[in-house]
Amino acid sequence: MRQYVSALLWIAGTTIVVAGAQVITTRAAAERRAVTKLNFELVENTSRVRELEAELRTRAGLPELQRWNDAVFQLAAPQGGQILRSPVQLASFAARPDAGPTVQFAVAEIGPAAPGSLPPAAGSPPAQSGPAPAQPGSAARLVRTSFGDAQTPVIETEMLPAEPQDGEA
Repeated sequence: MRQYVSALLWIAGTTIVVAGAQVITTRAAAERRAVTKLNFELVENTSRVRELEAELRTRAGLPELQRWNDAVFQLAAPQGGQILRSPVQLASFAARPDAGPTVQFAVAEIGPAAPGSLPPAAGSPPAQSGPAPAQPGSAARLVRTSFGDAQTPVIETEMLPAEPQDGEA
């Protein structure tokens, strides 16, 4: 009986030591992560301080640059008349507030299916009805597109030479 109690005490003691080591290891890993995070923040803050110092040096030099400009270069900001002829031209560049986003459409029409071709796969969208080319062998060419207005694209058909069918030479 004494041997069983002794073995049980050894197992309990070993379990307590392993659990304590696990707790210590976990706390050390947490501290290591916190130190690494602080190091990253330190590097970020150092670079931000350098950026602010550079900006401060630049802004400190602006009065000197202004004195040089006034005395030597005599540069001035561009006036509206140098770029546009009138305020009306400037207003024509402004976006209309009531207009929605513009969408550009491009359309290509495909002629009817050739005899012996496979039907569309199940689940594919149905073919759209619309103007088809005048004859087999003709193709549609996009002439103008719509840019979000109520206009529809203008499509012209061109006659292409018909391709020979199987058995024709």
